[in-house]
Amino acid sequence: MATELQRLIDGLGRRLQRNISVDDWRLHQLAFSSHEYGAVDRLREQSILKRDVPNGAADWTFGAGAKTAQGPFRPPVAPEIGATMQRLCVPIRHEGVLLGFVWVLEGDDPLTDQEVEAVLAALDTIAIVIQRDQLTHELHKSRARGLLRDLVAPDDARAREHAAAELIDADLFVASEPVIAVVVTLHPGEPALLDGERNVLEGWLERIGARLLDRRHVSLIRRDHGLMLLSEKDPLISGPAKLSLLEELLANLGRDLSGIDPAAGVGEPVRDLRDFYRSYQQAESAARVSRLGDEFGRVTPFDRLGVYGLLSHIPPEELTVHALPPGLRRLLEAGAKGEQLADTLEAFLEHAGDVQAAAEKLFIHRTTLYYRLQRIEEYTGAQLALGEDRLALHLGLKIARLIGLRRD
Repeated sequence: MATELQRLIDGLGRRLQRNISVDDWRLHQLAFSSHEYGAVDRLREQSILKRDVPNGAADWTFGAGAKTAQGPFRPPVAPEIGATMQRLCVPIRHEGVLLGFVWVLEGDDPLTDQEVEAVLAALDTIAIVIQRDQLTHELHKSRARGLLRDLVAPDDARAREHAAAELIDADLFVASEPVIAVVVTLHPGEPALLDGERNVLEGWLERIGARLLDRRHVSLIRRDHGLMLLSEKDPLISGPAKLSLLEELLANLGRDLSGIDPAAGVGEPVRDLRDFYRSYQQAESAARVSRLGDEFGRVTPFDRLGVYGLLSHIPPEELTVHALPPGLRRLLEAGAKGEQLADTLEAFLEHAGDVQAAAEKLFIHRTTLYYRLQRIEEYTGAQLALGEDRLALHLGLKIARLIGLRRD
């Protein structure tokens, strides 16, 4: 069913025979005329397809004075962002507060004074509808976020069950669809987010959510990361589209926040909202592991973690230096020489004991590799000819990376 704002914009579009759209003050698209009146440019096409404006559009809009304009104005055409046709921008204000913008695509046929007056006459009604919709949206969003916090409570099954039921009963999330968790971190080690980082991350999670189907997403900012609850059945993120969307999210975060290293982990689907916390724990692990080596991308699904996925089931408080084999601890504590031998050991084990392949990986002669392997056995007390010893050392090296003792 069309919203009241959508009906207003459709009616105004029919009256003027113009392509019209409405954004909120952050340029999130709220409505657009459902019928196309003549040619459109790439900016309008992308805004409709993505339900968001492309990169550069915000700078173009606000650079033209949109935040301070008290009446209609015409930003210059900007082919670099797809704005190849002239458009009229009309700020929407209520009691001096900027709520958003009405956009009218003019092209080579500017609106007449009477047509501009028709747009201005509709502004008060549009402002009232936007205010009411925003208040309702904020109330629903606040409630959904509170329930999402309970949904990931690790030791409170009753809270999780109540939150899952309330999300569905209150029509805040669709029922009977598999769900996944996405965790977004900005720094290695997951330190607490700064206020500015929280605001930017929250803004981009909301912009991503605005491009998805209603009742199929909830986002939340936690102490050190962002969290998204997503329906696996949303056709807008099916297949590779999900990873592409998250790559875009990380790219935008990297552009807007200097000095950050964003990463995202994706949990496996669960069929019941009550089990969402499992996908959340997997997404946390995937986001953390994604920083360990080049074999992982910036967006890492849990099912690609390999042995790290198994290790993630060990309670974090148990994954300490004391979990390492004693001989491997001695090797890692031996300074620069120990690090060199640890690199050699890792290359040897990663290539399943293939001396030639390991030597080529390390750019050393096989004779040098044999010498180093002998030194490794002396340090660790292990026998590399024994599969059990190789397995213990290999797992130990993985744990050392997981707890930050080793990095590329």
